[in-house]
This record gives sequence, C-alpha cells and structure tokens, in this order.
Amino acid sequence: MPIAPDLSGHALDDRYELHAVIGEGAFGRVYQGRDRRLARPVAVKVIKPWWTEDPDWVGSFEREVQLLARVSDPGIVQIFDVGHADEGLYYVSELVDGENLASRLRRGPLAPWDACGVAAQLCRALSHAHAQRIVHRDIKPANIMLSSRGRVKVGDFGVARLAEGSTDGAAATIVGTPKYMAPEQGRGRPTTPATDIYSVGVVLYEMLAGRPPFAGESAVELALRHLQDTPPPLSVRLPPALAENVDRALAKDPAERYADGAEMADALVLARRQATSSQRNRVVRPRTRTASHARARVLTPAAGGSDDAPTRSLTTRAPRQPPPPRDRAATSPPRRPADPTRPAAPMSPRRNVNPPARRRAVAALGLALLLLASMVVAAVLLGRTGHTRVPGLTNLTRTAATASARRQHLRTVYRTAYGPAAAGTVISQRPAAGTRVTTGAAVHVVVSRGPAPVDVQLVVGEGTTDARDALKQLGLSTTVTAVPAPGIRPGTVTKQSPSAGRDAPAGSSVALQVAETPQWRPLTTFQAVRSVPFRITGTRWRVVYRMAYQSDCTFIFFCSGPPTAHIANLATGSAINPFSLGNGTGRIQTFQSGPGLYQIEVSPGHDTARWSIEVDDYY
Repeated sequence: MPIAPDLSGHALDDRYELHAVIGEGAFGRVYQGRDRRLARPVAVKVIKPWWTEDPDWVGSFEREVQLLARVSDPGIVQIFDVGHADEGLYYVSELVDGENLASRLRRGPLAPWDACGVAAQLCRALSHAHAQRIVHRDIKPANIMLSSRGRVKVGDFGVARLAEGSTDGAAATIVGTPKYMAPEQGRGRPTTPATDIYSVGVVLYEMLAGRPPFAGESAVELALRHLQDTPPPLSVRLPPALAENVDRALAKDPAERYADGAEMADALVLARRQATSSQRNRVVRPRTRTASHARARVLTPAAGGSDDAPTRSLTTRAPRQPPPPRDRAATSPPRRPADPTRPAAPMSPRRNVNPPARRRAVAALGLALLLLASMVVAAVLLGRTGHTRVPGLTNLTRTAATASARRQHLRTVYRTAYGPAAAGTVISQRPAAGTRVTTGAAVHVVVSRGPAPVDVQLVVGEGTTDARDALKQLGLSTTVTAVPAPGIRPGTVTKQSPSAGRDAPAGSSVALQVAETPQWRPLTTFQAVRSVPFRITGTRWRVVYRMAYQSDCTFIFFCSGPPTAHIANLATGSAINPFSLGNGTGRIQTFQSGPGLYQIEVSPGHDTARWSIEVDDYY
C-alpha cells in the first residue's frame, strides 16, 4: 500500500495548522493542530488520498461525518468541522489531553474494578451513538482516550455506519480491526449495536488479562478464531460477576450479548455495586470487652497460722490494729511462750461463697438457653415458609413457564438460543426442577429460537442432481425452474435464491434456476424490404420465409431480378454473404454467426410476389 505524505507544517484551508502526527489508521493520519480562527487546539484527521479517488465514497463520508457531529456526549470526541482542502479530505475534532488505552496497556493490565470503570464509561458513551442508530464498528484501545481528568472518550468514528445499513457502501464491505472484530463483521454481515458490544468485551478482556483473547498471524486466522474458538478463561481471582460480564459480551451470537451500550453499562455498574456490598458484609467488627471490677477480698491469716497463706484479693486492706494490751496478770496466770520452731496446723484457702449471685448466674444462663431455643424454632418455621421448590418448565411455552414460576413465587429470567425444539419452547432451566430455593429467587430459562439457520452453499454452475444432493445434506429442499440460458450446458444451475453465504431457516427451500434444453424461438417477423435491428443470443439462428405471387415468371427471392437478402452485423459492421432462394414457400436459411445485432434488407424482384420473413434464435 502506498504511503501517505506527512503534512506537518501545512495549514488546511488557511485555518487548521497541522503540527505533529499523533496517530494513524487505515483511513487517515491524525495531527495535533490549532484552529487559527477560534485560537484553540484541535485534532485534525486527514484522509489518505487513495480513499478520496472515488467521488461516491467522498459524498458518503461527508454525510456520515455530519450525522456523527450530531452525537453530543462528554464521552465521545466531538467533531467540529469537515472539509476538502488541496491536501485532501479532512475532519476536525476536539483534542483530548491524555493518552489512549493502547499506550496505557503497554504498561500492564488494569486493576479489575479500574477496568470495569473504563468499560462502563465506554459503554455509556456508545449508548448515545446507538440511540441514534450509529454503530462505531472499530472499537479498540487505540480509539479509546483516557483524559488527564479520568474521563473516557471514544474517538475515530471513521468507519461508523448507520445501524440499518450504510448510506452508500456495499453491505458486504468488511471494515474494522481483526483483533477486535465481532464474528458477524468478519463474515461481512450487517452490523448492530451488539457488534460494538463484542469489541468492548475484547477490550475489557485485554484490560483484565493484559492481552486480547485471540492472536493470529493473519486477518483471516483472527476472523476464524473469533468465529469458532472459545476465549481462554480469565484468572479465577477476578470477581465472578465481572467475568460473567465479559463472557456475555463475547457471545458468538449477537442475540445473546447485551443489546447496546446502555444495557452493558448498567450490568457493569450493578456488578461493582454487588461486589462492594458483599465485601462490606464480610467485614467482622471486633467485640469490646467490658472490664469487670472484682471485689477486693482480703485474706488474713488465722491466729497462730502461717503468714505465707495465699492472698486472693486484687487489693489489700490495711491490717487491723491489735487491741490495746490488757493486764494479763490480773486476769490469768502467765502463759508459756510459744515455741517459734513448732509448725503451724495446715489450712486451706478461704473461699467466698455467695449463694444469691450463683442463683442469678444460673437464671441468666437458663434465660439465654431459652432465647437460643426460641431463635432456632423461629428459624425453622421461617425456613419452611420462605422456601419453595422449582417447578419443571422444560417443554412449556414462555407464557406457561412464567405462569408456573409465579405460582411458586419465583421470578423468570429468559434468554434465547437455537435448539431442536419449536421456537418459543423452553429447552432448559437453572436451577433444575425440584430444587429447593428461596421464595422470590430467579429461575434462568432458555427458550428455543428453533433450529439454527443453515449457511447456504454455492451451487451455481453445478448440475441439477449434484446441487440438489448438496443442499439436501444441509437439510434444505429445492424447487427447480427451467429457464433459457444461451451458451450454458442444459441442466446447469444458473441462479439460486437464497444466494450463497446467506442464512436460511432449517428445512426451508432453495429456488434453483436451471438451463433448459435449447430450442428455436421466434424473434421477429417482417414483410417490408427492411427489418428492424434484432439481437441474436444463441450460437446459431435461422431465416424462415413464406411467399405467394401471381406471375408466369419463376420466383427468385431477394433481388432485382433474382431476389436476394443482405444481412449486416451492426455490432461489427461486417456483412454476411447474400443468399438467393428458389421457387416455393417455407424455405429456411440457417446461420452459425453467433450472438450479435443484425438487420436484413430485401431486394425484391419485379413481379407481384408477396413475402413474409421470420427470424428464429436457437437457445
């Protein structure tokens, strides 16, 4: 592919200065610039010159930029202007102060909830474009700007199209970046907001894992992997709700993804809110113990006891003062002093016995046990009234399944999938029938969309029998119509509907048009001396003449004298040798000159002969 010139230092339309290249894509090169008229920094994308050689493409591009300029949202890079200068087609947008996500990911993956926040902002911005039926079609880290204020902005809607089809471009044109391209994009199918959701899922996967889910050496290999392979599982340490968001966004079937950016943004916010609430509930607050003040008990030694007896009090009281000495001589005879070496009698520690306190403790314990027993009974009773069993919903219609679940006070959450059952029939449920669940719980139900559509095979150019056998193996029936087909072997399929690559309902019919056996087909008839120009389609053709005359002379056709016919090939300017016809009627002249534009001129004789000429084509 040729290299676009570097326009740094130029000023487009003498207004937009181009300072330095800050990015480049398949469609154009982005410059940091300045708007001279408004004296503000801008980003200018100049489309590469070979794209502007097609006037229809240029007109389509300008109309689409005008549509995108109407999308006003803080999360989308705002488009200011579009123009066509001598240097080429361009458009002007706001300049975001920050870096793109691709530069950030080169430093490693993001923390799970940081990645969730970026994806939620991205989806919220895309939801405003989706609301106006605009699909980005090229969501990738290089097109996602992270401003210095933490805002996410989506840029480069260069390949965006209206969700219901491009204004001019062919529907089968494949645009986008293969590493982030949805399966239906790789097959050239129409794009929808769900196409952007798949690309957001790839970007979210890369933010969490540090790499995209699929890699390949070619665009074809990448497209096939997105179409057929299952993404490698993310780390088990990631929040389960966030991993489920990624799985749904990366569903192969667009109908199983989030419908648009708004739905995915709400799901991401809900996942983070639930995870935060769950983490808050797991926090255990430490119990505070109330210090009890023990009563001080003083253990004094008994008379004559040992001074080493253990003390059981936390505080000690001052010892009692001995009573004043009395005159022992007056009261009793003198006693023999105690022998200090004689051991004292053994004593056990004093115990404080408090029967009222013991009774209060026993009563408190009994009350606690009674309260605990009441709570157990209440839990059992509540468990009996707060639970129900899941009914069997398989093979029911969606309406019947909803009614059956409501009778058991359960909610139903539906999604659709292809299956052998008739469309609208429940083919699976989770939890299974008979499972005991909490009243009000959700039952996830899968409703059949009918058998999966069949990718119609190309059979044009095949014989009728081979074509019918090939389509029969795909579960498709056929209807055959014989049609004229000049130059094609009889029995060859010339056209099929639906055409190759289209999806057809299983068991439906494919209409085949088959070349029929060639035959003579009247093309034109004339009685004048000159025919109107006629076109021969087959490889050969013929002239059939009839005449009647009243004369004694011998009839000679196509001449002044002997009648002759002159045939001219108007396409090449050449002439076919004239031929003469003898007496009689119903004569035939056959020619092998092949397809072309011809005209016959008759030179009549001098008699009263009347003639008519018919031209037949053979195909």
